[in-house]
Amino acid sequence: MLLSWKELSLQLKQELIEKKHKLFGDKHVYIAILFFGEDYSSATYVKHKKTYGDSIGLPVIVFGQNHQAEYDRNQAGKFDDVGIYINQHYDSIGKIMELIRYLNHDDECVGIIVQLPLPEQFQMYKEQLLAAITPQKDLDGLGGVILWLSEIGLVDFVPATPKAVVYLLEHYQLDNFAGKTVAILWQSNIVGKPLVMECIKRGATVYTCNADTPIDDIKKITKHSEYIISCTGKIHLVDESFLRNDASQIILDVWYGHKDGKPVGDVDIEVIKDKVAAYTPVPWGIWPLTVACLFANVFVLQSYQDILKPYKL
Repeated sequence: MLLSWKELSLQLKQELIEKKHKLFGDKHVYIAILFFGEDYSSATYVKHKKTYGDSIGLPVIVFGQNHQAEYDRNQAGKFDDVGIYINQHYDSIGKIMELIRYLNHDDECVGIIVQLPLPEQFQMYKEQLLAAITPQKDLDGLGGVILWLSEIGLVDFVPATPKAVVYLLEHYQLDNFAGKTVAILWQSNIVGKPLVMECIKRGATVYTCNADTPIDDIKKITKHSEYIISCTGKIHLVDESFLRNDASQIILDVWYGHKDGKPVGDVDIEVIKDKVAAYTPVPWGIWPLTVACLFANVFVLQSYQDILKPYKL
């Protein structure tokens, strides 16, 4: 069975339009994306986020050394002072930190994202930059505070991609993890680790692998699991050799990259689609829901502003 995103994505979009109108009304608010690299897949993500933001009335402004588009300058005209930062050339960590401090205290900015991966010259500062985002606006949760508060049960915050996975499975009534075994391939802070926690909360036994896990061990784990969730960034890593022979497994490909200009994922869909009970397509599987869930987290953070106030940067 193909797990289609379309109906669910349209439903979520309408909900977000209504929430935006109810919470912000005619107030001008925006999402800030800090994009300093030239990664092709990242540029695609940013473009989709901008388009989606426009569609629900939550504009996205991109800040970065090569992204001073007329679109962003026009958007900036609605807001105080932000145009200064759009026209800035971000060639030092100091300038980026100054931008983050401004966004943290700008009441019109309701969410901040650092688009990863960072270019090589900023890689060593990644954790420092992410931790500098105030938890009240940390849409990815990568600063650490909001995810920690979620783990101890003070808030309920799930990063966009894990949220999309759970949302899709709930829609198809495939989210009963109790007593089930889940294999999660790779352990990133933004996808793998939060997914582990969400599956554990729902009663699953979770196996998680990383790039150093021997491939034969990974295959033993995936064959033993009812669910396989792959987020490795390795094109067509997962094929029929990762599956058992009863066509009972559910496989979700949550990565989305490009090969020869075409969208591809971790899973070789054409090879496995008749050998599993359910699967997600690439690129139109998890990805559109991830964008929707990212914007949904704007409203999650807004609901926790008072709880997060002591942690404000």
